[in-house]
This record gives sequence, structure tokens and C-alpha cells, in this order.
Amino acid sequence: MKPNIILLISDQQRRDSLGCNGNSFVSTPHVDRLAAEGVRFVNSFTPWPVCTPARATMWTGVYPHEHGLTFNIYGFDDAIKEVCSGKTTVFEMLRESGYNTAYFGKWHLGDQDPGMFDVWDGFNSQGGHWVDGIRDGLYKPDVQTDQLIEYLKQRKSAGGPFIAVNGYYPPHTPYTAPKRFYEHYRGCGVPFAGYYAGVSAIDDNVGRVMQALEDLGLTENTIVVYFSDHGDTFRYRVQGTHKFVCHDEAIKVPLIVRWPGQIEAGTALDHVVGLEDLMPTILEWADLALPKTLHGRSLVPLLQGKNIAWRQSYYVENITHHTNLEQRCIRTDKWKLILSSSPRMVKHYANPNSLYDLENDPEEVLNVYDTPRSDSHNQYGHFPPYTEKIAELAGLLKQRAEEIGDRSGVVLADACLLEMKKRKRTVSAD
Repeated sequence: MKPNIILLISDQQRRDSLGCNGNSFVSTPHVDRLAAEGVRFVNSFTPWPVCTPARATMWTGVYPHEHGLTFNIYGFDDAIKEVCSGKTTVFEMLRESGYNTAYFGKWHLGDQDPGMFDVWDGFNSQGGHWVDGIRDGLYKPDVQTDQLIEYLKQRKSAGGPFIAVNGYYPPHTPYTAPKRFYEHYRGCGVPFAGYYAGVSAIDDNVGRVMQALEDLGLTENTIVVYFSDHGDTFRYRVQGTHKFVCHDEAIKVPLIVRWPGQIEAGTALDHVVGLEDLMPTILEWADLALPKTLHGRSLVPLLQGKNIAWRQSYYVENITHHTNLEQRCIRTDKWKLILSSSPRMVKHYANPNSLYDLENDPEEVLNVYDTPRSDSHNQYGHFPPYTEKIAELAGLLKQRAEEIGDRSGVVLADACLLEMKKRKRTVSAD
């Protein structure tokens, strides 16, 4: 019997905003329980830290440079058909195989029903979190969860496998939630109380979905996946607003999978995974063949505890919001290299490339790409040159860019490698 699949998507949620992922002040008992009963990924990333590009990757299994949606879209009826020429989504494939398909909530791939769902009540984006616009009126996530629960009741009666998505808009700006969820965060030094109130409000709805599955006897044969499209920098980074940067607070996202009896409960996996892996994973759960054109890999072997060869680094694509730099990033367990388009496009940066030592500087405060160098706070003069490390990482970045056919990544990597060769020659000459 094919499993049912429920995808619960939050928007703009940092990976570190959950108790199960180490947050000491947040209240997320239901998502924490989901993780305790399933698998949580320690190193889960978005391929592009903004809504539309990431969401198109979720459903097509390819990076944004390939599907073509590299910006947030507004005013499109169906961006998948209008922009992603020839790309088939996971929903179309499941529907053709006999799955009933449903979508509720934020879609951000067009204003109209895309025609791939048996049940559709989605919206593109924006419009706030309240149905009537009045705070503490009807909260959209609550209404969406009501709709999902009603759908589950109908599917229990109708039978047959289904895939249902609930696209929650919070904790995305504007930071707001029902009043009762603020109490845990106010007056105790927690910044952005509305953000974390939104996290807790979504958690409450996750609990409602889990309870409905139990009440309907659907828990055992239903896979529940909880994840987000990208994180939130809280406007800390100069080149972006809340995202649009390759720093961890924007690119690391929660990813939790529960399937009772099929996945070992309480497991934390440190494999490097991304949203492009969702489509092949869902297809394998549905016992469907994986298209050879996908950039992602099925997570099923990892979820089954198999010891297989897996990627050791993650590749991110981006265009910065304020400076409009095209970027490519490669992140390993200890290092991060961010390569950007020509510095001539930027007034205030001598070199827009970045290198971070994640082992000693996980906050990504000290950019050691051009060291040693002088600065007004005397922070960088004692660092050695990292020419060899940069060249190594640029090589990894180029390799991945070539694998997925990303010309921009190859160009940026080649420019970096050439720069490092020049550095070596300069040192030799001295």
C-alpha cells in the first residue's frame, strides 16, 4: 500500500528556531515531538534563499538557474507554465499515478490554480496573516489547518493514497500571531517576539494535524515532512533584507521526516541535504521512477539508515537584494566560500567575495578572504593568507556547477581560481 504524504511548510523559518534543533527559549513541543518520532536533519539547506526560487526547486527537483525562476514573482497566473518551460512537477507525477493531490496556503508560484491539484485553496504571497486583516481575528494558518483536517476526513472515507501540502505563511514578515503565543517571549529579552510567536503558532497547528491523523487512524501510513523554504537574517546582513544572502541564518532550514515503523525514531542525521532532494524522495516513496534530469537525490536510503556515499558540501545560488550581486556559494562542514559577480558593480566593497571559517567563526562575522589586511578594528592582520583553501573550495564549487549545468557558477569559480594563481605567483616573486 502506497503511503500518504503530508508536507507542512513554514515560510522564512530559521533552522535554529526550533527546540529540537537546539533553541533554548522557543516553545515548539509539537514539532519537537515530530522530530522525536522521526528524523531531523542537522545540515539541511535551501538552494536559493528566497521564496519563489526555492519553492520551484522543491517541486521540480532542479536548481533555480535550470527552472528559470530566480526572483520572487507577482502578477503571474502560473509561473511554472509561464517560466519553467517543460518542467514537470512532483504533483503532476503523483496525480498521474493515482494519488489525490491537495494544496492549502502560500504557493508563491502564481495567482491562479495551476491545475495539478484535486483540491486547491492556495494564494501566491503577501496579504498578511489574518483573513480579515484584523489582528486576533481569523488567523490564516488556523483556517488552513481546519481545511487540511477536513480534507483528511474526506480521504479517510474515500480511500486511496494522497499528498497534501499546507503552506503556512508565518513566521515570515509581518511578524504577528494570535496574542496567546506572545506571552512566552515578552519581557524576557527575546528579540523579535512576533517572529517566535509565529513559530509557536505554526507549531500549535502541527500538533492539530498530528492529532487529526491519530483520531482518523491515519498515522501509521502517513509520512509527515516539516520544512521551510529559507531562513531569516533579521536584517542583520547588509546585502539582503531578511534573506537574499548566503549566510547560514538564511540558507539553513528545518527538515524533519516522520513515518512510524519505517523510520527510526529520534534520529539526527548530519548528511548535507537540500530542498532539491524533496522531489526525488517523494517519488521514491510513491514507487515512481526518478527522472534522470533531477539535481537532487532521494533521501530514502539515508532515512533507512543505509551507509551510502553522499555529498560532503552544499551549493547555493543567490542574487543579493541591495547590491544585485550574482553569487554562488559552497559550504562544507568547516568552511564557506561565497563568490560574487564583478566588484566593479559595488561601490563600497573592494572585493565582494567571502571566506568564513565555520569551525572558529560559525556566526560568519570575520571574512578572511583577503587576509592578512589592515582594518580600523585590528581584526584581520593576524590571519594568514588562505590561498590554498580558497582554491580548494573554488574547485569544489566549479565541480558542482558543472554537474548541474550552472554556467554562472563555472565563470565565478574560474575567476576565483585565476585570482588564486596570481596570488601564488606574487608570493613566489616576493
